[in-house]
Amino acid sequence: MNRFIALLLAILCVNAFAVDHMWDIRYTFGPDTRPSPKWAIGIGAMNNYGSDLLFPVNFTTALSKEWNIGAKVNVKSIDMFEHVIVSLDIGGRYLINENNFIELDGNFGLNRNNSTAVVVTFGNEQFISTNFANFYEFRAGFLQGVAGENGYVKLSGSITPTLYFTSFFRTFIEINLSGSVGNIKEDFMIDIIPKLELNLGSFRLRLDFDIGVMQEKNNDVQTIALYVIKAL
Repeated sequence: MNRFIALLLAILCVNAFAVDHMWDIRYTFGPDTRPSPKWAIGIGAMNNYGSDLLFPVNFTTALSKEWNIGAKVNVKSIDMFEHVIVSLDIGGRYLINENNFIELDGNFGLNRNNSTAVVVTFGNEQFISTNFANFYEFRAGFLQGVAGENGYVKLSGSITPTLYFTSFFRTFIEINLSGSVGNIKEDFMIDIIPKLELNLGSFRLRLDFDIGVMQEKNNDVQTIALYVIKAL
């Protein structure tokens, strides 16, 4: 019953993908410091307060203590299913130690040629105390799918201060900056993303609020997102 309720919440939730397309090119639901359990599945339902919807579904698995892999399918609806775009992300992560990892993701269009992309990520988490940590992420995206037609490479960096309230609840704020080399004026974005996460046994429920702070032409969209992850 609990499993059904959690999945139903994900399906009915009004959610939204990040304004910066590269932010979502990963096999996880956004930056995630936790290594994968042996097997896990996730689901979401997304919208930016308009007529576009996004439904991501992913799975992850731990091959060993050092290696995690996964895949995510994004089904994006334009103008209330007037058009549907489906893409696939396949990725893997090498855990250097308990605080650092390197990740590689590839994104591919399945039902139309919507530009392939490859993204390399380095992540680092530093615990300042038992209940407080900072997570840093540095990313580089290649090919037209992220850098754009005139861009060479897209770079992003983020810091995420995190407060842990016992092992069941945490709250954090991601501050993310990104821009394309060769296309910086048209493709520079700053996002502030407050998040709440509940850990309910084998379930994780996370609520994201994405606030684009550049209010003219780049990322002036505000969104809300819900993800449900179930360890198997």
